[in-house]
Amino acid sequence: MVSKSSLHKEILHLFGAMEDHKAVEIIDLQPSPVELEVAAAYVAGMSDIMGKSRQPLSGKAAQIYDIVRRDEFLPDEEVRTA
Repeated sequence: MVSKSSLHKEILHLFGAMEDHKAVEIIDLQPSPVELEVAAAYVAGMSDIMGKSRQPLSGKAAQIYDIVRRDEFLPDEEVRTA
């Protein structure tokens, strides 16, 4: 079993700085190193490296992706105030 400390270090290594609560959510999923790496590839936009054989993101990797990307705005989105 991987320690929470080493898992936290791996998360920060793959995804960069993030809010602590997001790292805790990812740690709570108890992901494998492969699941972390797959999610990191999708976050980095490298999901097209597998070409047509690429499978959709699913399972823990998809959950990790959602946690990491949560609260991000797309460049063409505007924040509107009333």
